[in-house]
Amino acid sequence: MSDKLTSDPDAAWKFIHWLNPDGPYHLERMASEGNAAPTTKTYGPDDAGHFKKFVTSNNSADRKRNIYFLPNAEFLTGKRRKVNISAARFLYVDLDCKDYPGTEDEQSNKILSLLAQPHERPKGIPEPTAIWSTGGGYQALWRLANPIEPALAEELNFSLLVALQGDPVTHDSSRLLRLPGTVNWLNDKKREAGREPALSLMLLASNDFQHPTSYTPADFTMKLRKPGSVSAASSGQKSLTEITLDPLPLPQDLSEILPSDPKWVEVIVTGEDPPNKSYRSRSELVLATTIWMLANGVDAGYVLSVLVEPDLAISAHVLEQSNSFTYAKRQIARAQAMLEARKGNWPVVDKNGFPVGGSQENVRFALDIYDVNARHNTFTHQDEISGQDFDNRDINDIAEILCSMFNRELVFGTNPSAIRRELMALAHERSYNPVIDYLDGLDWDGVERLDTWLIDYVGAEDTELMRAFGALLLIAGVRRVQKPGVKFDTMLVLEGAQGAGKSRLAAKLAVRLEWFCDSLDLHSDDKTKAEILQRAWIVECQELDGMNKATSQKLKKFLSSPSDTYRKAYGRDASEYPRHCIILGTTNEDTYLRDLSGNRRFWPVRVGKIDLDGFAAAIDQLWAEAVVREADGESITLPQHLWADAANAQTARMMEDPFSDILEATFADKTGRISMEAIKSILGVQTSRMTPYESHRIKSIMEDRGWIYKSYRLFDLAGVERAPRKGFACGTDEERKAEYIRIQMPNGEYRVVLFDDEETKYPF
Repeated sequence: MSDKLTSDPDAAWKFIHWLNPDGPYHLERMASEGNAAPTTKTYGPDDAGHFKKFVTSNNSADRKRNIYFLPNAEFLTGKRRKVNISAARFLYVDLDCKDYPGTEDEQSNKILSLLAQPHERPKGIPEPTAIWSTGGGYQALWRLANPIEPALAEELNFSLLVALQGDPVTHDSSRLLRLPGTVNWLNDKKREAGREPALSLMLLASNDFQHPTSYTPADFTMKLRKPGSVSAASSGQKSLTEITLDPLPLPQDLSEILPSDPKWVEVIVTGEDPPNKSYRSRSELVLATTIWMLANGVDAGYVLSVLVEPDLAISAHVLEQSNSFTYAKRQIARAQAMLEARKGNWPVVDKNGFPVGGSQENVRFALDIYDVNARHNTFTHQDEISGQDFDNRDINDIAEILCSMFNRELVFGTNPSAIRRELMALAHERSYNPVIDYLDGLDWDGVERLDTWLIDYVGAEDTELMRAFGALLLIAGVRRVQKPGVKFDTMLVLEGAQGAGKSRLAAKLAVRLEWFCDSLDLHSDDKTKAEILQRAWIVECQELDGMNKATSQKLKKFLSSPSDTYRKAYGRDASEYPRHCIILGTTNEDTYLRDLSGNRRFWPVRVGKIDLDGFAAAIDQLWAEAVVREADGESITLPQHLWADAANAQTARMMEDPFSDILEATFADKTGRISMEAIKSILGVQTSRMTPYESHRIKSIMEDRGWIYKSYRLFDLAGVERAPRKGFACGTDEERKAEYIRIQMPNGEYRVVLFDDEETKYPF
């Protein structure tokens, strides 16, 4: 039943464009299975085509990704976080059926009555601008004629939730809502509970989609939450006005607006650290200066002017930003938040009003103030922490640094363990995969390039085999990153002279250098190889030149494994990591394969003139086409009708093998049977010293020529006793009656002859 559900991108666009005709439209898609891996897209009011395509491709029954939108997107600067929302145009409620008593029908009817029925809707709440179902409840929003401060919007959101009997947990202005016209595919936990996916449907659009009804804060007269619970607005300390912060003209003499503190005035004029204090970055110095000005009563308008005044050196870092005014306002907002934190507006306080150190809410509150963000990279399986120049630092060091900063600057005493725990929890909640995000962001232009890229950019011969090799490799690259561990035990091998550009082509195929690895060492330990593979999407293997039999066997075994198991540094136990990479071989040699078995894993491509610039220009469209064809379910296995062509190409890359030459000369066009002992004799191999590899080579060579290895009645080496022995036979039943035995020639060489019952031996 759920597989028949389809999104309605036209309805989704109609809703969001009606709601806010000028845009922008901020969408986020999240996987319903496994890690959510959120991906963000922003569209303008004239971008309906790409908007609908994003909805259709991600919300399909195949991908099962949920689509959400951010109502207050026009006031978002940077990543979707509460502190990055400068104003709010929409109020909203998110009401889950499970929070209401009764059966599912009773729960649904109760919510709809509260929202849509005037006589049931709580006093002081106007009719919503829009109402829609979510698959597990209902969402509604109220459009405001003019934007208001986020703190006031959150207070009103909270009050709406309380009045409508919902769970007053989600009320901040950065909240995502489900996009009407899309399917709610449900996460793993909800599916296990027996819930079914459902299509989100519009139930009310004010004025029948002609124009959305808009309100002012004064229209919401329901009982507000208790004074001081979120902001001062409800206690009358702040008026219901639009959010504005305009720069005030600076006087000629800054002492008219700045406190008489020579130390900090010098910082503003010179941009240098104050005496006896060293800041780790210029952004820290700007924030500290902003806090000092605001804490000493300087009007925020003057602070803004100071931060963007070119004649004051403190502005240098601010003016380097792409939008200096927005950045300066952001620093002011952060400084105000930190000052508020010092006053005691912490989520959890003790009986004396001090923040509780072990509270996860308080730790997250402090992290928000410092704009520290954590997310989990599901591609590299690593947590990434950004902000405060923390990139690439160890999480333990970060926790220690933050603990010190919180204590010094916020007077918030906590411990590194609590900070580390919340950073890890935040990362788990905010997982993403950069390669999948890259692929999802591509739009194919419809021009077919995938089948011919080896011909067009690598100079390969234009054959059906080369076209198949090229397309299958890239489709496999998409499938492996989307479904790690999927079987693809094949390696495309680029053959050409040194300096032809093979390695540079492989690097460009990876799009980004951090997704490319050219340092794979087959002789390194399994853990080292596994760690390399987990960081890369495209892996270059350069060990084909001069490959010996041991390396050949290692490579084939390596290619056949779909996953790697190892224990990460500081990890408790070993874990299995399915491979998400494809492997590309490069060689300067014409022959590099050592035996006949397992060669199907190698797809040889003789390069001509490599067009690196053309390839780089086309790489996004090549991957975009591969995404489309992978989604269509194309196989990544070489079609059977091309197996013979591939085998011929692989045989041509075989290194010279004396066993093969001797056996080819001896048994060309012959039928009959012969013992393994006789063959070892003519090859000069002693039974006591023959390795399993040599035995395997003999069997492979003979079987490739049609000789079947099993037990037959065969003579011993002396040609005296016939008994069941291991050997080879070729031909019809009649032809197999003829037997060859070994004899020694006068010069000491061994030859085989056809055994004759009349004891006539004919060397051949």
